[in-house]
Amino acid sequence: MFSLSRHRAGLRASKGFTLIELLVVIAIIATLVAILLPAVQQAREAARRSTCKNNLKQLGIALHNYHDTYNTLPPGCMLTNEFQDAGNTIRMGGRRKGAHVSILPYIEQGAIYDMFAADNFVRTPWDTAFTPNQAKIGVLQCPSDPSSTENANNGHTNYMFSRGDSLQDNNRWAGNGGRGMRGMFPQLGDSATDGNYGRAMKFADVLDGLSNSIAVSERIKAKSGSILVADGVTVRIADTFRTNPSLCLAQVNANGEYIGTDILRSTGTRYSDGTVAFTGFTTIVGPNKASCHNGGGDENDGIFDPSSQHKGGVQVLMGDGAVRFVSNNIDTGNLTAAAPTAGQSPYGVWGSLGSIMGREVVSEF
Repeated sequence: MFSLSRHRAGLRASKGFTLIELLVVIAIIATLVAILLPAVQQAREAARRSTCKNNLKQLGIALHNYHDTYNTLPPGCMLTNEFQDAGNTIRMGGRRKGAHVSILPYIEQGAIYDMFAADNFVRTPWDTAFTPNQAKIGVLQCPSDPSSTENANNGHTNYMFSRGDSLQDNNRWAGNGGRGMRGMFPQLGDSATDGNYGRAMKFADVLDGLSNSIAVSERIKAKSGSILVADGVTVRIADTFRTNPSLCLAQVNANGEYIGTDILRSTGTRYSDGTVAFTGFTTIVGPNKASCHNGGGDENDGIFDPSSQHKGGVQVLMGDGAVRFVSNNIDTGNLTAAAPTAGQSPYGVWGSLGSIMGREVVSEF
C-alpha cells in the first residue's frame, strides 16, 4: 500500500544540493571568474588606452592649429619674471605659464584662456586662489592613471611637452652655452633682458622631420607620499648625472623604490606651470625608468623621462600628429655620455626621437 508520509519524506530528502555538488558549483564559478576577470580588465584598459590616445591626437591638432595661426609652436614655458620693454614699461613675461595655457583656445577651453589673458598672465601657476589654475580639463587626463592628491587645488595633466635629450639647462637657463634647446618645446629664460634665454621653435626648426620627433608624451601624475618610480615622483641626487645619466638609474632598488629620501612630487600636478618638473619630459634613460633632479626646488636640471600605466611602454605624439607606442626596452645608447649641446644624440633611438636638430636617421622603434 502506497504510503503518503513516506512519499513526502522522499520529496524532502531530494531537495537541495549535497556538499560535494555545492563545492563543484563553487569551483566552476571560481574558474569562470578567474578566466573572465582578466579579460574584462584588459578590455577596460584597452578602452582607457584608446581614450588616452585620442587625447594625444587632440593635442596634436591643437598644436598644428596654433602653428598655423602664429607660425611658431608655443614655448615649453614662458618667461619667469617681469621685464622692461624699450619704453621702460614693466611688462610680465608669462610668469612660468606653460604650453598647455597657450593652446587652451585650440582644445575648446577659450574661456579659461581668456581669464589668464584678462589678468595679463601675471598670476603665478602656484596661486591656487586663481580660478584658471584650478581647472580640471578632461582632455589633459589619461584615464589609466588614477587621480593624485598632490597639489589637489590645482588642475592636473598627464601630457607633457618635449625638452628632447637635454638634461642640463632644460629649464629657465635654456640656451645657456647652447644647452637646453634640443627638444621641440624649450623653456624661455628669466626675462627678455636675459641674453641666454631660449626661444619658441617652428616646424622648420625640426630638421630631423616631424614624423621622427616626439612632441608630447604621457607621464604619470606624482602621487602623494610615494617613493615609487611607478608613482611619477622624482629623486634628488648630485649633479654628476649631467655627465653620466646612468647614475640616475642606480637610484632605484629591486622593489622599484628610490633609495634617496629627498623626493620631488611635482609631475603633472600643476597643468599651467611650464617648468620641466611639472609639464615637461626628456628622452634619455627610457620610458618608465627613474627620474632625477639636482636641486631642492622645481626649476633644476634633471632627467624627466615619460611614464604611463599602460603595460610595456608609453604613448607619444609625434610632430606630424601621429600617436605611437614606445616600448620600455627602446634603445637608449650610451648612458654614460654627457649632456649633448649639438649633433646626434648619444642616447640611442630614444634620444634621437627627442632631439629635433641632430639629423639622425631614426630606425624602427
